[in-house]
Amino acid sequence: MSSTTITITKFNGTNYAQWATEMALLLEQKQVYGIIKGYDEKPEEPAANATATENAAFKDWMNRHGVARSTILLGMEPRIQAEYTVVDDAKTLWQKLASAYNSKLKLNIFEIREDLWSIKVQDCGDVDNYASRIDRKVKDYNLCAGRTAPSTTDTDAADTDSAKTIAKMSEQGHIFYLLRGIPRNDEWKVFLELMMDKNATMTATPDEIVTKLVEKEAAIKREKGLAPEALLFAKQGGGNGGKAGKGGRSPKGNKRDDKRENKDDRKEKDFRKCFH
Repeated sequence: MSSTTITITKFNGTNYAQWATEMALLLEQKQVYGIIKGYDEKPEEPAANATATENAAFKDWMNRHGVARSTILLGMEPRIQAEYTVVDDAKTLWQKLASAYNSKLKLNIFEIREDLWSIKVQDCGDVDNYASRIDRKVKDYNLCAGRTAPSTTDTDAADTDSAKTIAKMSEQGHIFYLLRGIPRNDEWKVFLELMMDKNATMTATPDEIVTKLVEKEAAIKREKGLAPEALLFAKQGGGNGGKAGKGGRSPKGNKRDDKRENKDDRKEKDFRKCFH
């Protein structure tokens, strides 16, 4: 009876989730997956007076353990393989890989969140470019969150630090980031207060919010007498980006703006709690 051998892409340090899934299937095919999961435990080494059956059982397990370990190591690119050949136990090898590379998946997600937090419409020129940039980052986030590797033990499902616990971003989370990067000035203030109302956003989709942002941007352009194709926001390289007189804003004006910003920050924090 012939069987089809599973071929997998070698582990290169960046494809852990895909590789671990494929490797688990390959180990199952070789009937050695229980060894790395821990439920096919190593039998005690036979004593000098052990029976032939006990000797055969121990030898069989050692052979299957060797198959498990060598299969995992041969599934790696040489530079990574060299780092892990010192690990003699197949189960420990599997767990070390999961510990090292599941944490990197979580780090990628953290970095994407940091990027989302820093994106401002002023840096993108207009709402369309801004929304596209947010959308790309959300897709990157969901791609990482969705790449959950097989658990290393039967208890991993309860491990809150496991990459398996990272859910994809909700539509409300996406909306939060869309609204967060809009300026808190007089032109947008009332619009943002309406949008940040939980009842207004809980049933909305990100696309609907983008449509409203584009409509508001167009209305502001009309009020300013700008052409539809004009950029409402000049891409900024620093500074406060606000209009100032020859000598800049007065200290009193700065205080008013600071108070307004602090109030907006409090609203934003309350809004964020709904979705994170």
